[in-house]
Amino acid sequence: MKGENSIEYKKDGFLGQRMTYVPGIVKKKIINDPRISDLYITHIGIFPKALGQLRKRPLGCSQFILLYILDGEGWIEANGKRLILKANQLFIIPPKTICNYGSSVKNPWTNYWIHYTGKNADIYSPPTNQIIKVSPSDDSRIEERINLFEEMMQNMQDYFKHEKVVYANVCLKHFLTSIKYLRVYRSGTMEQENDLINKAVAYMKNNLSSNIRISDLAQLCDCSVSNIYKLFKNNLGNSPQDFFIHLKIERARKYLTQSNLKIKEIGLKLGYEDPYYFSRVFSKHVGMSPVNYRNEEE
Repeated sequence: MKGENSIEYKKDGFLGQRMTYVPGIVKKKIINDPRISDLYITHIGIFPKALGQLRKRPLGCSQFILLYILDGEGWIEANGKRLILKANQLFIIPPKTICNYGSSVKNPWTNYWIHYTGKNADIYSPPTNQIIKVSPSDDSRIEERINLFEEMMQNMQDYFKHEKVVYANVCLKHFLTSIKYLRVYRSGTMEQENDLINKAVAYMKNNLSSNIRISDLAQLCDCSVSNIYKLFKNNLGNSPQDFFIHLKIERARKYLTQSNLKIKEIGLKLGYEDPYYFSRVFSKHVGMSPVNYRNEEE
């Protein structure tokens, strides 16, 4: 089938595509397995840069159809509306919905798609017949979701190994709920970040007499120096170095008001061998010298 500018319109057959249709004998095993019979994949595929993809469904489909646009653009016609689908958007077509959909001619989409069904498919499914945006952000976890899709794809290709089919369909539940409960899914990143920050700050507080480097924190948290720097700037508003100095100064305030330690002794406890340098750092952050601060707080 050819149309605009002699483009060949077709259902599949795109360069680099991958897809798997689950045969009936495998579906029977799935339906008899209570672990996955409530929600399972019947078709799954990836169509990269699918110029000319056109799918017409005058009778609809017996399964849910999920279209996940990784990049490029496309369109869908359903329920009397025509919608444009762009990168980082999804659309889920419910069963028995008359529809047509296809890729843009000028900017063809890379389309990740799944057909799924099961007795609880409607419960697990994100909202249907509407565009769902999964826009990139610091906590979007898009790459993790794409990796999860690849896990499903690779394991479903080995569909005669039932344990792989089970694994893929358990992943499907995670994949769908990561969309349905998008805020909860994305909050996982924030929790991980909070754990790393808490770990780094606790280490700082326990080593105020040392000169901690960012590379020490990166090794402690098993991540890169740039990631540690970004975590502190985004969540605490300071670089790790400045925040460490802040902790030292706060501890110095405590020593000055709650102990009889000399200024030199306080400086040594906080890693400053030169008492004059310690006084200059303290004065810069507090606005007065350690001696004046002690006198004023007495």
